[in-house]
Amino acid sequence: MMRIIKGGLFGRLKLSRKFLLIYIFCVILPLVMTDAILFRSIFDAERINQNHYRESAIEGYANYLDSILAYDSKVASAIDINKNLNSFLNTWYSIPYDYYDNYVVNFSNSFFTTLSDINRDRIVIYTDNPTIINGNYFHKLSEAEGEVWYKAFINDNVDEAVYSYYDQYPKWATFDRNRFIYVRRMKNTKSSIEKIITIETKNSKIVEGLEDIPVNCTMYLCCGDYLIHTNDKKEVDYQTVVTLSEFEPYVTIREFEMYGNTFKIYAITEDMTISTVIQNHFQVIILLLLFTLIIPVVIMKLLEKSITSRISILGKAFGEGSNELFQPIEEINGSDEISSLMHDYNRIVEINNEKTNTIYKDKLREQENDIARKNAELLALQSQINPHFLFNALESIRMHSILKGENETAEMVQRLAVMERQNVEWHGDAVTIEEEEEFVDAYLQLQSYRFGDRISFEIDIAEDCKDYLIPKLTLVTFVENACVHGIESKSAQGWIFVRVYKKDDRLVIEVEDTGDGMDEAEAVSLQRKMNCVTIDMIKNAKHVGILNACLRIKMMFHNRAKFMIESEKGIGMSVIITIPTDIIKKD
Repeated sequence: MMRIIKGGLFGRLKLSRKFLLIYIFCVILPLVMTDAILFRSIFDAERINQNHYRESAIEGYANYLDSILAYDSKVASAIDINKNLNSFLNTWYSIPYDYYDNYVVNFSNSFFTTLSDINRDRIVIYTDNPTIINGNYFHKLSEAEGEVWYKAFINDNVDEAVYSYYDQYPKWATFDRNRFIYVRRMKNTKSSIEKIITIETKNSKIVEGLEDIPVNCTMYLCCGDYLIHTNDKKEVDYQTVVTLSEFEPYVTIREFEMYGNTFKIYAITEDMTISTVIQNHFQVIILLLLFTLIIPVVIMKLLEKSITSRISILGKAFGEGSNELFQPIEEINGSDEISSLMHDYNRIVEINNEKTNTIYKDKLREQENDIARKNAELLALQSQINPHFLFNALESIRMHSILKGENETAEMVQRLAVMERQNVEWHGDAVTIEEEEEFVDAYLQLQSYRFGDRISFEIDIAEDCKDYLIPKLTLVTFVENACVHGIESKSAQGWIFVRVYKKDDRLVIEVEDTGDGMDEAEAVSLQRKMNCVTIDMIKNAKHVGILNACLRIKMMFHNRAKFMIESEKGIGMSVIITIPTDIIKKD
């Protein structure tokens, strides 16, 4: 065998015959086996794609359904925690006029429309308070006793649930006959009066939302034993869906519990066989067979000449019979393995430049990823601030209304509007100190309603500092901390001073209060955290707002900002921030 390989039988064959043998045994036969494997791979890949289509479609349906129910739950929670509403429903009214007068004073349509959107058909609260008069939003519980959802809700004995069914005789003629309703028992306040919230969604709106989800398969969405929606053009019911799922080989079913009911999503794709794959690629198969028969006969001689001539060119390029070593090949003909080898040789000449470019691009990509990560962290930090200020502002309004009972809400809401306008405009993180001053002033004016004569404040910002850019909502964070942790805990009158000025080559920001202050150990610990703050520290920190603001300042000014705390227990506290002016931008 070795003699044959080295020069026996094969050595006596011409190069053209050798090429023919190579083509038959090394190309045609492997090609047949490769095609078989290829077709099988295509078939398996198509099955995998179909499974991916089904999973993606199910995921889209599940997310849409979850968004509807999550929104209903939030709306119901907002209604449940409303103290005025609970008080209104728990009150026994001696005459209908008292009920109507209390309703007009405390509620209007806008109260419920702000908790709903165009996809919600109707919000109704049922109660067993016999003095309630049936109206748009409030009904006696006795009216619901004959409804399908009420019977199921009582039988399930749960606090919240969702039901879907086909109502043969809908009570409200304007409603869809397909019912999808969220039910929740109001338990926020202790009372012997039973109260149930219902939020009903139009089935047509659910269908519109599901039809907007791109799918490549037949979909069925079921709740319990009821078919909510299908994109199948045929008329089907729940039992038909169950039967199809048993016999259809390409089906994915996902079942999950949500709000006391069982939801099932079926995704079905068409069957596919090997013959189908062959039919889909028939032209490719014909062309492949033609080329495997024609090429050896027509261009065998051309291949022989092409190979030998280009081998000679490649040998010269490597220095055979020439003093010029490793010179690039200027002209390359063909696209076979020898041509590829020539191209590889030319790439060796350029390898140093390619490596240099690769290293540069990798570093640039790393920098871009780092910037993207910091931007993502910055957005996450910003999102923590929104509910923080909104909660305290609304709490101030509530305390004022309860304690004084005066109708000054319009003025307070005006101040709150200034704060919210600044709070929700996140198109840019940087604002001028002058813009931040307006937000600080609005916040302190709002706190004046809460604390009355207990709080006074003074804002002193140098004119040459007002155009400097700082992270949005950072200065007010320190002011808020002075109010909540300083002035609020002290019964005597307190002052808050906000000063911004330049000293030498640094911008100085001071927020001082005459509140309760903190002892030396606490001040030292907080100052250390402010100067060394990281994302991980904020996750479990006590002073989230302060550390949040510090991290955003450090990120904006490249860790060159410094924080210092001066505090004395029972006397007050001062936060001092210094930033080099050479890195601060102006508007």
